[in-house]
Amino acid sequence: MRAWLYYRLSRDEDEEMNSLQNQRQILVDYAEQNGYEIVGESFDDNVSGMTFNRKGLGELEIAVDEGKIDVVLVKDLSRLGRHRTQTELFIDHLRQNNVKVYSVTEGIDSSNENDDLMIGFKQIFNDFYAKDISKKVKAGVRQKQKGKGLIESLPLGYKRDRNTNTVLVDDETAWIVQEVFKLYVDGYGLTTIAKKMNERGIKSPEYYQRRKLADWKPDISKKYLWVQTAVKRILTNELYIGTMVNHKTVTSKIYKTKTFIPLEEQYRHENFCEPIIDETTWKQAQFLLEQRSQINPRSQNGRNLHRYSGLIKCSDCGACFVARTRKWKGKEYVEYTCNSAHRYGKQYCTPHTVRENQLDALIEDEVRGLRETILAESERYNKIVKDWVKKKPLYERQIQQLNDKILSLRQQIEDLIIERIGDREHAQVYNNMITKREEEISAIEKRITDLREYDKICKQRKEQLKNTTQILDEILSEGTISDINLRMLVKRIFIHQNEDKSLDIRFEMNGEFNGTVSVFIEPTEELESA
Repeated sequence: MRAWLYYRLSRDEDEEMNSLQNQRQILVDYAEQNGYEIVGESFDDNVSGMTFNRKGLGELEIAVDEGKIDVVLVKDLSRLGRHRTQTELFIDHLRQNNVKVYSVTEGIDSSNENDDLMIGFKQIFNDFYAKDISKKVKAGVRQKQKGKGLIESLPLGYKRDRNTNTVLVDDETAWIVQEVFKLYVDGYGLTTIAKKMNERGIKSPEYYQRRKLADWKPDISKKYLWVQTAVKRILTNELYIGTMVNHKTVTSKIYKTKTFIPLEEQYRHENFCEPIIDETTWKQAQFLLEQRSQINPRSQNGRNLHRYSGLIKCSDCGACFVARTRKWKGKEYVEYTCNSAHRYGKQYCTPHTVRENQLDALIEDEVRGLRETILAESERYNKIVKDWVKKKPLYERQIQQLNDKILSLRQQIEDLIIERIGDREHAQVYNNMITKREEEISAIEKRITDLREYDKICKQRKEQLKNTTQILDEILSEGTISDINLRMLVKRIFIHQNEDKSLDIRFEMNGEFNGTVSVFIEPTEELESA
């Protein structure tokens, strides 16, 4: 009889007792004792029996399909697999090809109908054992994640101290991470950054993490080239600001599912390691990631994004604006035109042409006006706080009077309940009177809360306005509003062209502040593209 030997070892098993060499010797001895011809063998090392995507099992299937074997010898049925249903399906597949499975140490033969019940029990036990081990391992890992934090594979830019096991910044690669963030904040897209890294001959994170690529992977992957997903993984990894986040997802290898955990249930560890990226750069990158996913701006020929790319919309047709570089008297500038007019002609929509420097001037005026508005509002809250301090004794007396009123109403409710017991005929009338007093108590309690929180809320609002003013002062102090600051200030720009070719421009700011500005654009000659 032609026999195939199959043996497997999982990471959570006793290596000495279940070693691959030990399993193989048991199978060889049995085959020789029973006069079987060993026509082939395969094995899987450090692979769970809950998955059937195994190299050794694949070799066995090929031999079965080619009709080379009559029996598969295994040390015990758990070597073949621990998944209850998938193991049964695999055994049925072998039966259909006239191949039986024989468990040497258990004496179970899949071709013997009397062993079917025992096979079923064994599969249930093996399945339970695997799931129980998985549950215990996950519980241990979860406890480590919740405690000090757990990281198995360090990202690009970090290394582990072999003596203390602490996470340290790797000076040889940290600059690559900083360069990725700088390019993104400067306006380059994910794909463009990947291309730039490849052009400069910088290896991808897989190279620096010394991962061994699988043999089946194509040769192109072994060149360690950057792709946009690698760039995005760097931009979204909070470890670069020193924060370790565990328990973000739960993956089941048994059921092949992946569940994303809500933010409030994740385990966050601040100051886990030394940051590579400062807080400001991190926030700017996260803002741009969110904004670009919504407006989907595009750049050409590996260039960074134009200053207003993706921000301007036509109020007439709803199309985005496209940027074009122009030349006039030897000088180069950028202008924006409605994409509908650019692609389909003036019959579809008017050009709405506006120059970049005109938008810059309007934005600066808008920011300065916004600053003055905030200062005026801050001064108003300052007066409110001062007035509160003066009238604080009066407010406290009001709170005391309101509390006394609540006590009186609750006493009235108790009296009404007692009266209702003796006058069931008019119970509904009493119920209405009780409900009315309960509503009055709720209104008074809200009034007391407002009086107590009024001072606190005003101070918080004043502090928020102060912080916003400081941010605007820093932006204006730079002389020219940078691209990243512009995008953090402006959410959308809507442009409408009037019959006299003047433009109504409305800026929709990020936050509570909105404004509208109009500018007249003189007719210009047709200019050459740069």
